[in-house]
Amino acid sequence: MSISQSYISDNRECDRCGYNLQGLPIGGKCPECGTSIRRRVLKSSGTMSGEAPTRFVHKLKFGFILATIGIIGSIILAPMGLLFIGSLFWLAGVYLTTLPRPDRENIVPDKTLDNDRYRLIVRLMNACWPIYGLAIYASIAIASPTAPPSMLISVPIAIIRVLSGTIAWIGLIPTCVYFAELGYWASHDNLAYRLRSTAWAMAVFGVISVLLSGIAAMNIAPSAAAAFVNGYTSFLSTIAVAVFFFTVIQLTSVMRWVIKHQVLSSGSADRVKERIEREINTPGIIVTGLACQFCKFNLDGLPHGGSCPNCGESYADLTPLPVLDPAKMNQNRNEEEIEVTDGDNRGIYFNEELDALGKPKAGGTPFVPKVDIPDEGDIPLSDDDFKLNEE
Repeated sequence: MSISQSYISDNRECDRCGYNLQGLPIGGKCPECGTSIRRRVLKSSGTMSGEAPTRFVHKLKFGFILATIGIIGSIILAPMGLLFIGSLFWLAGVYLTTLPRPDRENIVPDKTLDNDRYRLIVRLMNACWPIYGLAIYASIAIASPTAPPSMLISVPIAIIRVLSGTIAWIGLIPTCVYFAELGYWASHDNLAYRLRSTAWAMAVFGVISVLLSGIAAMNIAPSAAAAFVNGYTSFLSTIAVAVFFFTVIQLTSVMRWVIKHQVLSSGSADRVKERIEREINTPGIIVTGLACQFCKFNLDGLPHGGSCPNCGESYADLTPLPVLDPAKMNQNRNEEEIEVTDGDNRGIYFNEELDALGKPKAGGTPFVPKVDIPDEGDIPLSDDDFKLNEE
């Protein structure tokens, strides 16, 4: 005997290898890689661990790892003018984390995560980071300690630097909003709130720092003052970037937690299925000293409904239900007599005679029948027998 099976009716990919699982039983194994088929929750759940395939969560985790490397590399390499290298890792991380969610028709829709145009805007704006890094490297390369560079070269580079940097820093706002929605989907609201607030701080101070650094790179009159003020705005933007950096690291940990939860959930479903089948197929054993009616073999310890191991005859009719040992029944039962004491019977009160707590009012009159109710026999219920005593 086995439990009933339910089957996958939609196009669902295997969590590990991406094999199409349509038509396969839920709780079974993927025929391609042998991974347990995880039981998905209903559409109304709206959580990443219940809706997202594990393969997709792995891509998100790897994307956040690349984004973290990009942030670290940018911080370390920016003073040397090598921001371009770190920005490439950042752009690759953004590309992976903004992949379209699979199986959209079977999950709760999200106006941000499922907006293809929004995801394209995030990618294009973050593509300005490598351009910004190259512009910074070009500004450092043409700088000369003896003579200022030509305006025909420095001004175009400065303009490209200002435009690309401004777009890149402003692009952190929709990027953080998208990351925040991933945090909400992963049921981590605190990270989502922090990302939204950090996005504006990075964008404001970052854009100001870009404008001031561009003015300083042009070698015009206010260049010295712009370079001086830029030191303070760069410090503030660095603090915002540091908060953003730790939040991205936490998002990586959240993705790892989601994967672990999905694996444990899949294993739990398998364990529950095995236990149910074991309880159905092995309902119990004989513990009453029952003997085979043909060869008198002692059947203690054998499963109910089986066959005698000595003669092979079935004893299912002798054990239709699991039987407990009478000697072990009621061992902890208290056989002492229960002492019954008479309570304080105040009579029966109608609702209007009770207070808000259901207790009789001080001046309440109990309902008393005109005749005594007999201890045995029928109880009189006619209006003539049951009347209030008139005092």
